[in-house]
Order: sequence, then C-alpha cells, then structure tokens
Amino acid sequence: MKQYLTLLKYPGFFPFICTQFLGAFNDNVFKIVISMLAIRNMGSQSGAYLSLIGAVFMLPWFFFSGYAGHLSDRLNKRSILIWAKAFEVLVMILAYFAFLAGHIPWMLLVLFLMALQSALFSPAKYGILPEMLPDKELSRANGLLEMSTFLAIILGTSVGGFMFSIWKDHLNPIGIVLVIVAMIGYGTSLRIGRVPMPKRKPRFNPNPWGEITQGFRHLYQQRMLWSSVCGIAYFGFLGAFLQMVFLLFGSEIMDLDEFSISLLGTFLAIGVGIGSLLAGRLSGDKVELGLVPLGSIGMAIFAIWLALSGDSFFQVAVMLSFLGCAGGIFSVPLYAYLQQKSATGERGKLIATSNFMQTLGILSASALLWILHDFLSVRPDKIILILGLFTLIVTPYILKILPQYLIRFSLWMLTHSIYKIQIRGQKHVPFRGPALLVCNHVSSMDPLLVNACIQRFIRFLIDKDYFAQKGLSSLLHTMKAIPVESGGRPVAISAIKQGRAALLENHVVCIFAEGVMTQTGDLSPFKKGFETIVRGMDIPIVPVYLHGVWGTVFSTQGSPSFWKRLMKVPFPVSVSFGRPLPSSATAQELEQSVMALSRDVGQEPV
Repeated sequence: MKQYLTLLKYPGFFPFICTQFLGAFNDNVFKIVISMLAIRNMGSQSGAYLSLIGAVFMLPWFFFSGYAGHLSDRLNKRSILIWAKAFEVLVMILAYFAFLAGHIPWMLLVLFLMALQSALFSPAKYGILPEMLPDKELSRANGLLEMSTFLAIILGTSVGGFMFSIWKDHLNPIGIVLVIVAMIGYGTSLRIGRVPMPKRKPRFNPNPWGEITQGFRHLYQQRMLWSSVCGIAYFGFLGAFLQMVFLLFGSEIMDLDEFSISLLGTFLAIGVGIGSLLAGRLSGDKVELGLVPLGSIGMAIFAIWLALSGDSFFQVAVMLSFLGCAGGIFSVPLYAYLQQKSATGERGKLIATSNFMQTLGILSASALLWILHDFLSVRPDKIILILGLFTLIVTPYILKILPQYLIRFSLWMLTHSIYKIQIRGQKHVPFRGPALLVCNHVSSMDPLLVNACIQRFIRFLIDKDYFAQKGLSSLLHTMKAIPVESGGRPVAISAIKQGRAALLENHVVCIFAEGVMTQTGDLSPFKKGFETIVRGMDIPIVPVYLHGVWGTVFSTQGSPSFWKRLMKVPFPVSVSFGRPLPSSATAQELEQSVMALSRDVGQEPV
C-alpha cells in the first residue's frame, strides 16, 4: 500500500486517476440506465436491445480508433485528455435533454457520442503513463488505473441502478448529475501532469483503418506484443459478455429486481479492482506476464462455478467477485507490457490497434449473446458455463506461449518467500540492450536471487552437472540457461559461443566468475572466462554482489542444521549492482568492483 501512496504523489498522477474515474462513472451510469430501460420496456426482446446498446457503444471504437491513435502520436497527450473531457461536458448536456424528452433514439445518439469521446480519450490515457512515470511504476500505475476504473463501474452501476429505481418515470434529474460530474472531471483534467510533445509527427492517413492496418503489421512481427493485444481483446470480449449476460442471469434465473441486478455488477467490478491492485503488487517493479496464465485459469474456474451457483445471491456474488479478481490479474500485465514495449513514436497507434481488436471482441460478445439467448434460447446460466469452458480450453495455449514468464514468476514468489531482499543500484542494469552481469557465488539459489531483482530475463551460465539432474534439466532449458564445465576446467567453447550469441541478441547474461560456490563465505579469485565472452564487444559489464546469503539453507556452510536454518525464513539478504565497467575490464578489475560493493553494504545504494 505504501508503494501505491508514493505513486499517487507523482506530479499530476492523482488528477489523472480522478479524471479517468469520473469519466468511467458517467459512462456506466448512462449505460445502466438505458439498459434498465430496455429490460423494463422491451420484455422478451430485451436481449436484442441490450445487444444493440453494446453495438452502438462500440461503433465509434471501430471507426475512429485509428484517428485517435494518430492524434495521440502527433499531439500532446495531456492536451488530448483535456479536450476530450470538454467534449464530455457537451455530450452530458445532450444526455440531459434526451432524458427530459424520454426519446430513446436520442439516448442512443448520446451513447454513440460518449463512446466517441472514450475512443479519443483511450490511446492518450494509456500512452501518457510511460511519459508521466518511470518504467518501474508501470505495473502499479496500470493496477491503480484499472482499479479506479472498476471502482467507477461499481459506483456508476449501483448509483445508476438506484437513481433509475427512483426516477424511472422522469429521468432528467439523472441528466443533471451527469453534467455536474462531467464538469468536475474537466476541472481535474487541467491538473494532469505535463508531458513532452511528441518528437515524431506522423503523416495523417484519411483511411479510418489505415493506422490500424499498420498497427496490425507491426504487432504481428512481434509475437509477444501480438499475443498481449490478443489477450486484451479477449478480456474485453469476456467483460462485455458478462456485463450483458449477468443482467439476464439476474432477471431470468434469480428473479431479482433492477437494483439487486445492478448490485451483481458491483461485485464483479469489486473483484476486478482488487485483482488489478493485486497484479500491480505482485508485479513489483517489473511487468509480470507470468500472472496472465494464472488469471486465465481463475477466470475459467470461477465462470464455471458461477454457472452452477443456481439462485443463491450470496454464492453468485462471491463467484462474481473471484471471477473479477482473476480478470484483473489477467489484464493488468497485458496493458503494462503493451505500454512498455511500444516505441514512443508509435505507442498511440498500437494502443489504438489494441482498442480496435477489443471492439471486435465486444461486438462479437453482443452478437454471440443475441445468437445464444434470443435465437437459440439458451439459458443465461448455460451461456456462462459455455464461456467458462471455452476459457479453460484457451488456457493451455496461454501456458504454451508464456512458459518462461510463468516459471520466472513462480521462482520469484519462491525466492521472496525464502528471502527478504534489499536491492541496491538496480538502475545500473540497462533496461534495453545487452549486458553482462558478473556476480559472486554463495549458494545454489544465487541465480534466483539475481533474477528476482530485475525485470529482464537473464541467461545464466550454469554448471553443466545441474543439467543432468531430473526436473532441473527441462527447467534450465526453458529458461535458456547456458551449461558450462566446472571443477576448474576452462570454460567450454560452446558456452562462450552461446554467451556471445545471447549478448549479440541484446539479452542479459550472468556469470559467476569465481567458477565454484564459495566454501568459506569469502570471495574467491575471479576467473577470466568472461573476458573471452565479451572480447571485441562494446557492452556494459555490471558487477553484482550478494550479501547475507552465506549461512542460509542453500549455502555450503556446515552448521547449524538445515532445519534450524530453515526456521529463520525469511532470510534478510541484499543484492547490490555496481556501476557498469567497459567490456575491456579484466577479471582483477571486476573482482575489485565486487569487493567494493561488499564494503558498501549498509550504506547508500551505489
């Protein structure tokens, strides 16, 4: 929680969260009001009308996402957010007159304009985060952003349902509330932190799908970005589908009134908000895609359980909360990864492409609901069961494309359960590009300790004997570890070649330059194998020192016993990263740098 409070102190970030919150609140008040109106007035055709509402809200995303991405890459993102909020004020004034007249076509027009405002707002909203905040805050920022959005959904859905139950015969007071909220949101947008103007001015493409086509081509060339966008689109599909189907579930299966139905959406949104914060907390200072398959498994299990919950309001509410929590854990790392890996000059275009794919997913949800409910007459609980089973089927594919991330996250959890880690000098490890880490070797957990401190994948040079152990071999190969000879023999030529190849591919490589694990707790002389790996290359060499690991359960210290040491979990340790040395540095120079780090333990980070 302390890290989230620190995040809110960044200049302009709290007003940004407030601006997003108030906009999402207005959207959901209006949508729930006209949805309740549909259920009340349309009878057996309510499913078709709900699908129409979903389709109308998505049309601007389909036609204007490309333009929105172009504006985000060309103009100052803060200015876009302010102008979008000014437009929202005008739209809410129109909503007041639509409610006053009780004219449904006008209400649908307002819904379209609301969606247009959101489509223009979205690329700048997500794109401004990497410009406003340091990279290490992206996961927490996205967690807080999604939590505030779903908190707005909670209040918007419940307050909208409550106001509808009071003023369902005269809706214009609701319009007054919407105008006031929009004006407050415009005021908070003026206090959003300033960000630089884009350096690149992309040429305008009049084709509404021109930018989207370019975005698809770029994403498809980068497998992980493409997979992330597909995951975001599926989350959009799932969320939209559930938002519509739980209305039918509440009225047809549970026989609830309008206000009780709106409360079901509240529990779903609470779950997503909690899951979003949890994802930001578990990600730490990195973007953790290892959470995605865990979220997918959770969504599948709880959707199936929800379908089997019958008419128990308590059980349905609990399952919706857990389902939402799994959804938050699933989505936050995907949003953060897209922001982090998108180049600054094309981030708006790629986010717009992601929004376009989400639009296709949400339109598909509307069409699928109409087919299953109105055309095939499938009961709402059976529809949810189908959704859960499909998600369960998709999960193995997610596990297939993200094995390294899931393993890294699992090992990160294990490491932080055993050790209480203090990290020093993390900034010295480059965020992009190659680097060689040279570390002292104290225990068999050393690779996990180093890996737990930075967000990049590390190719470790590991004693070849570990590759012969059952269970470890497949794990080491999945993590792309490099086997090396031990026992004082020269570093194998194949290991040198693999290490150089990894560096040439811009990866981070780590070597334990002592060659063997310490038997005394003291630093042993560094061997020269790493000099051969980096010879002729211009890359930084980062010294790393592990402190406090000697004497823990996985070191070679002879006493006390394993079980007595285990009782001291979590062990307080520190991992220090020193200032990078040039690739011409010798083994002696690296050894001196690591020794200097050992002397700096307990002082300010180097």
